[in-house]
Amino acid sequence: MAADYFPLKEKTRYEYKFTSTEFEGEAKIFIDILEVKKKAGKLVAQARMIFELRDSHTTQYTITRDAKWLTTADGVIIGGRREFPLPVKEGAKWDEYPDASEVVSLSDKVSIKAGKFARCMKIVTRLAGGDAGKSVRYYAPGTGYILEEYSGEDKTCELELLAVSKVPEEKKKGKK
Repeated sequence: MAADYFPLKEKTRYEYKFTSTEFEGEAKIFIDILEVKKKAGKLVAQARMIFELRDSHTTQYTITRDAKWLTTADGVIIGGRREFPLPVKEGAKWDEYPDASEVVSLSDKVSIKAGKFARCMKIVTRLAGGDAGKSVRYYAPGTGYILEEYSGEDKTCELELLAVSKVPEEKKKGKK
């Protein structure tokens, strides 16, 4: 069984801390996988991103996994992107104009607040072919997206996983 670098499990919450030159302080980000459906050979997950700094913003989006790609329709640092090609293999390269990405390793060790992760996939993206900076991101097998360090012309930011838990139950608005 191949390692799953972006598990799509219903009712899973990923909690991150996010720092960026675009704002002061540290934001908290929750990415919730709400529902996962199989359709025509692909998995489509309904996801929700909650951004908390001084106030809170919620965005709904989808994450799709088909035979060739894991794609997010939105994201914390940049909007949607092809996260990585499937099946995962070291040396895989792809372009999403104007950026160029490569899976540079499947054996990285990453130690962050959420824990120590081995056999991580490391992806390096050269922004505008490297002219505008780069982004380095890591995915841990069985966990998913754990860390990204982005240094572009417009901003520098870091997103780090703090915890994985269950999405809290919505409070039902019932009659008293």
